[in-house]
Amino acid sequence: MRDAGQVPVSLASVLGAPVHTNLVGRAHDTVAELQQNGAATLALAVLIGGVAMFLGASMWRSWSGERCATGSALVGLQCAGLAAALVALAYQVRVGAWLISADPAVLGWFAEHRSNSVTGPAIAVTDAGGPAGTIVLAVVFGAVLARRTRSPIPALVLIGTVSGAALASTMTKYVVGRTRPPIVTQVLLETDHSFPSGHATGAMALFTTVAVMVGYTLPPIRRALLLIVAAAVTVVVSATRLYLGEHWLTDVIGGVLLGGLAAVIGGALYTAWMDRTRTHGWQSTTPNENAAHPDRTNKTTAGRAG
Repeated sequence: MRDAGQVPVSLASVLGAPVHTNLVGRAHDTVAELQQNGAATLALAVLIGGVAMFLGASMWRSWSGERCATGSALVGLQCAGLAAALVALAYQVRVGAWLISADPAVLGWFAEHRSNSVTGPAIAVTDAGGPAGTIVLAVVFGAVLARRTRSPIPALVLIGTVSGAALASTMTKYVVGRTRPPIVTQVLLETDHSFPSGHATGAMALFTTVAVMVGYTLPPIRRALLLIVAAAVTVVVSATRLYLGEHWLTDVIGGVLLGGLAAVIGGALYTAWMDRTRTHGWQSTTPNENAAHPDRTNKTTAGRAG
């Protein structure tokens, strides 16, 4: 005998509704997955295209002797390429796309190959390459460049470039919101957001901009060597972040992209100022410099930083 308070339940309501709901839910999940995969694939294409655009514009800028006609456009292409690559990588990281699948393996490899003889120097490098250390180095390099050019403009450009890169890195961390690697893998405890690496961003922005500034009056081969040294220092700083378990691989790649974007902007500002100053007859170091480097007195080649 049925209780008075019992609600009649049909077989359709027991079986049909859950099946219908389940099918609709699966269809919705499938569509969402397809959309996410499509967006991730598009982001990967944008990432590759952005890097290709930057490399192409950089090579064209290095080889071309026409600064007045194409210089600003090439700088714009460099910035657009790096910005597109950074945004695409940030999207991949935020949605957890397959591009970040190598991160755990790289983190595990570095954790398994730690040794006391390397950990100490790695900590020293990562401390020196932190936000405070980067700003101090920017002030020191800026003072040297200001004395060399007898103007505060180089110092302001360098410090502004590094500070702007640090601010952009902090803002991007909050937007992406990626968590750090597990605490058990960290040598130095870090609890803030992970992408992009502030150390990689600061090192790339600082040393690449300094290389462009110092290399302005040098022959192309020496300018290229300075850029190689800047890249090597950035790689070392970035590697310490991976070795100490503070960042994922894609974090440091994102930091390099962001720092490179800041360096392109800072270097372009410095180069434009130097070109304008030289046009008005300013001499940088010695009276014989123009004779030693005649390409710097040519408006079509002066100041090309590559």
